[in-house]
Amino acid sequence: MKETKFKDTEVGRIPEDWEATRIDKLCCLKARIGWQGLTTGEYLPQGDYVLVTGTDFNDGYIDWKNCYYVSKWRYDQDINIQIKEGDVLISKDGTIGKVAFLDSIPGPGTLNSGVFVVRPKQDNVMNKAYLSWIFKSIWFKSFIDQLTAGSTINHLYQKDFVKFQLVYPNDISEQSRIATALSAIDNLISELGKLIDKKRAIKQGAMQQLLTGKKRLKGFNEPWVEKKLGEDALILRGGSPRPIEDYITDSQDGLNWIKIGDVKPNDKYFRKTAEKIKKEGLNKTRQVKKGDFILSNSMSFGRPYILDIDGCIHDGWLVIQDYQETYDMLFLYYILCSDAVMNQYASMAAGSSVQNLNKEKVANVLLYAPSSLKEQSAIAKVLSSMDEEISFLEAKREKYNAIKQGMMQQLLTGKIRLVETAVKPNATSANVHFRRSVWAAEIAERLYEEPTFGHVKMEKILFLTERLCHIDIGSHYHRDAAGPYDNNALRSIDSQLKKQKWFEVQRTEKGYRYVPMRNCGKHKTYFNRYYSGIVPMFDKIINTFKTQNTERCEIVATLYSAWEDLLHSNKSFTDADIVNEVLNNWHESKKRISQDRWLKAIQWMRDNGFAPDMSVYMK
Repeated sequence: MKETKFKDTEVGRIPEDWEATRIDKLCCLKARIGWQGLTTGEYLPQGDYVLVTGTDFNDGYIDWKNCYYVSKWRYDQDINIQIKEGDVLISKDGTIGKVAFLDSIPGPGTLNSGVFVVRPKQDNVMNKAYLSWIFKSIWFKSFIDQLTAGSTINHLYQKDFVKFQLVYPNDISEQSRIATALSAIDNLISELGKLIDKKRAIKQGAMQQLLTGKKRLKGFNEPWVEKKLGEDALILRGGSPRPIEDYITDSQDGLNWIKIGDVKPNDKYFRKTAEKIKKEGLNKTRQVKKGDFILSNSMSFGRPYILDIDGCIHDGWLVIQDYQETYDMLFLYYILCSDAVMNQYASMAAGSSVQNLNKEKVANVLLYAPSSLKEQSAIAKVLSSMDEEISFLEAKREKYNAIKQGMMQQLLTGKIRLVETAVKPNATSANVHFRRSVWAAEIAERLYEEPTFGHVKMEKILFLTERLCHIDIGSHYHRDAAGPYDNNALRSIDSQLKKQKWFEVQRTEKGYRYVPMRNCGKHKTYFNRYYSGIVPMFDKIINTFKTQNTERCEIVATLYSAWEDLLHSNKSFTDADIVNEVLNNWHESKKRISQDRWLKAIQWMRDNGFAPDMSVYMK
């Protein structure tokens, strides 16, 4: 970080070495001209020329799978709107001001009339990725809010758009550092989203197997039975004292008044209410207890919630009670959420313009379940474990989104500056140790869920990232059976990670594992501050070795170290000399790997950009 002096501009206070300039001075804005008359009737389900519309925008990028196609004639009609890598797209109809950055494109494509393409006039003045982040910032949001204030406007006109002021550092390398830092956290959030989707799909598959009896858990062989829910549970409708305003109270001894707005659609439990009603209203409503199930009879159609509080429900709710002798609570929750039950609800509502439930419909739902409560409980335990993992990942994503918003607020206003040098040469020993732990925390954050990641792989990834990113974080590696190794540094890292409550190293049957602690992810601010300029290479290393087994990492790290030592000797050498250095001057355990495999790995390192940079060692 560096001290920054600010100046006042039309858009607010910005650093003295930043500018605020109208977009039309720096960028070209293009869109499909209305007279070209492209209609939805010309949209094709497949083809060679992608058509991007405002409905294809998805969280800052384009969902290419959602796109239609157009004819070659329509593509050729306007060269100005033929999409290119690095383009920034802005929606100008419907929900105006949505942003998409084309970091890559699937092939030739064009735009419909509802999308602007924005391109810098000079690449040495405006970084394209930085430009895309400006349109995601408070600067552009404020501009759109002012434009639409008190209006039903649903179109962004070019005559208005050109008035938007771009706020940017004069130093384009600073623009690049900001874009790189924000893209790194964005990529992490995206990868988390993919992992969450994967876990949800796995859970859905498990539900289809376990809740239908197609797959039985070990130790259970009692029969399953099919019965109507109403045979073993009581289903009742809620009620409401009227007018409800006369019964709402701020009194602490009031009764919890349960409303659909107090719960999120994906919640399992109903834990709190925003309002309470007077006890005088009890005889005009339905009292419910902790452990009961409630279902909305219209909103969130058929979605069950388990009550974790006592309270009262209005007539928009149904309650399921007195089921405990036949059904395990969590098992009943999962089976009520299953496709088998939801399909029955949909069938009951078929032919009606409004989907709603009543107590008779719910009572007649058929449930196929184990007769053994122990088996029900065991099934529910498996599915609950999956839910807990998904909830942990969702909370993590929410935390990262908050970090990202904070970074945008600070970096795109110049309140925090990213300096050129990743690590200061004169950093103190204490600083080096902390920076090293930040570096390790980022590695652990990216890899801890991988089954191949533990102490040994951490050491190899530390070595490779340090060398290939050309940073010095105070490690001193020596030749070990498993490759380059610095036991003191690793112990220091483990201690720091635990001290900061980022990760704890735990010993398991399969070796040491990095387990996230309550501050997991809070190292991000430091990582982006210290290392923003080298994120691309870091990402490349992590993504390459993420799923590689430990031995593969050992091979590459060992070869890199031996190769590096030979370069330091200033003598000429061959690939065979590198392998000889490994097999005969390292450790006996290296001989378990064939010479041919070592040689192939050297060529792979060259081909993929993981060989030592010879220019670094030339004098």
